[in-house]
Amino acid sequence: MKFWRTIQFSIALVLVGGLPVSAAGETNPATPAAEASGRHPVLMISIDGLRPDAVLEAGKYGLTIPVLRSFLKEGSYAQGVVNVNPTVTNPNHTTLVTGVLPAEHGIYNNRPFAPTAKLPKSYSSYDQIRATTLWGAAKVAGLKTGSIFWPVTKKATDIDFNLVDGNDEDDAKIADDAIALIEQKNPELLTVHFVWLDHQQHEYGPFSAEGNAALERIDTAVGRVVAAYRKTHPGGVVAVVSDHGFDKVTHQVNLNAAFVDAGFIKLAGKGDEQEVTAWKAFVWYVGGSAMIVLQDRKDQKTKARVAEYLQKLAADPANGIERIYVRDEYANRGLPPAAEYVVAFKPGYRMGNAMAGPLVKESKGGAHGAFSTRTVRPDMHSSFFITGPGIAAGRNLGLIDMRQIAPTLAGELKVALPAAKAPVLPIRGQ
Repeated sequence: MKFWRTIQFSIALVLVGGLPVSAAGETNPATPAAEASGRHPVLMISIDGLRPDAVLEAGKYGLTIPVLRSFLKEGSYAQGVVNVNPTVTNPNHTTLVTGVLPAEHGIYNNRPFAPTAKLPKSYSSYDQIRATTLWGAAKVAGLKTGSIFWPVTKKATDIDFNLVDGNDEDDAKIADDAIALIEQKNPELLTVHFVWLDHQQHEYGPFSAEGNAALERIDTAVGRVVAAYRKTHPGGVVAVVSDHGFDKVTHQVNLNAAFVDAGFIKLAGKGDEQEVTAWKAFVWYVGGSAMIVLQDRKDQKTKARVAEYLQKLAADPANGIERIYVRDEYANRGLPPAAEYVVAFKPGYRMGNAMAGPLVKESKGGAHGAFSTRTVRPDMHSSFFITGPGIAAGRNLGLIDMRQIAPTLAGELKVALPAAKAPVLPIRGQ
């Protein structure tokens, strides 16, 4: 299939400076000299919501994913990746390409804090990222860059060939576009995002029949993309990553409804038409956790009332609250400065968005976003697998920090990410 026939919108792939991309059929062969000099082109594929045990223990879950399983023998892999909080898509995908915490790159959650909005718009524009990205570093080094459906990349001037619109659930189509881009434009850095697994797990839960079918379908698509990439870039490396894990949901907790009852939030209107007219404390939705924001952080009276109220809610086991974290306990974890408290839910519980009605109600499906560390909520940990010439085969890297991935890939590309301070992963050598 011709690349340009697969793109149905006029601005999907553009060159920096606004020049149109050339016609289909043009090819750009790999540059062996560049690869021989120690620079290795990079293909990074993200499978949204991929838990590491889905690959490491595929047989346990009845999964047939030969492509992903092959990474365990052919390359190096993490037992798990300690991702950044909150454990949701946009902050973690931004950390994957910057190597820094949300407090440094500026993408704090899937959606910015907006208490009076019905549904705040997602972080999506590339200029919202405050840190140097792999694409930006590659452009400075004179490399071509490409991306397909990577979060927070709209209007990205550092990405030469950037597809951000269209059906992001069509894995076969995504693979078609990635293959055509590889064969015809040959970027030295290409990032590809598959999201269908995440969507199915939200609907049906992790390791459901529907979720497993989605991952098996993505495995086939990944295999096609990797095969095309290795033909074009025999000296390149291929990394498969994810942003977060998943948990099965049994209940949702409508904390903002409780904050309305407690008088911290004022509403006007009736039913679904109710709107926030005033607030002193508001719950910033995450998923398996929640962040509490005070309108006035100097208002010690409200702060004390909120703390007391949260402890009262946590004292009732039916509310599914595991722990209330205070600012000092997560000060160095990159969470937004506005977060006064973090509410961590027990496994099976997630925050709901209702502003009225019962505090707790039964639910189903799956969720992520739980507050996670090296030892807390490992079901939120994400994945990392990497192959390529010279990459150590069968090497278990253990439990790694997500911030190590971007500088490791920057090292393969021989580009600079000065803000990324985490050590590179030992993927080469004996």
